[in-house]
Amino acid sequence: RSAYRKRRAPGDPGPFGAARWAILTIAQCLGTVFSPFDPLDTVGWKGDLSAYALNVRDIRPVTAGRFHLPPSVHTTLRTSGFVLCTFAPRRVEGIDDPGAVRLPFYHRNIDYDEVLFYHAGTFMSRAGVDAGMMTWHAQGIHHGPQPKAIERDRQGTKTHHDEVAVMIDAVHPLHPPEAAVSAEILDCAESWMPHLDDD
Repeated sequence: RSAYRKRRAPGDPGPFGAARWAILTIAQCLGTVFSPFDPLDTVGWKGDLSAYALNVRDIRPVTAGRFHLPPSVHTTLRTSGFVLCTFAPRRVEGIDDPGAVRLPFYHRNIDYDEVLFYHAGTFMSRAGVDAGMMTWHAQGIHHGPQPKAIERDRQGTKTHHDEVAVMIDAVHPLHPPEAAVSAEILDCAESWMPHLDDD
């Protein structure tokens, strides 16, 4: 069954008009196909058109026993312009080890702009992030776990991270569109500062 339905575009002369042709290569042989319509002039398309599809449920993340692993172990694909990482649900590192490093270390992206889209779950290194939110750390900006995330980790009640997030590390600096600027949470940078009681 064909992936497209034959539809006659306005002004199409139909099967009795001028024949269209295309040269095909099949099994290293050249052939010619004649048709009464332009095979590239498709009005209707049935199906999905995507270069690559991967379900996040099919990803089995890399984990370690005692140490939080760097984001690069979550790389899903890489190009010359960006790296795409997928954070999928996984076991918490060092559940029974009080000396385990379960949260990411503070770091600075010197080579990439880092954009994270939070799809579902509770993101382990950030508090106050809900599904549908994004964060953007420009090149050279220090970042790491927030104080509230550190407090939550010290409670040691979680055995699994239930987060689903996609991170894009872009080689070239990103420029946010106006819609993103208007949706910015202005005090986000302050969420890394310790919260002090006024009492």
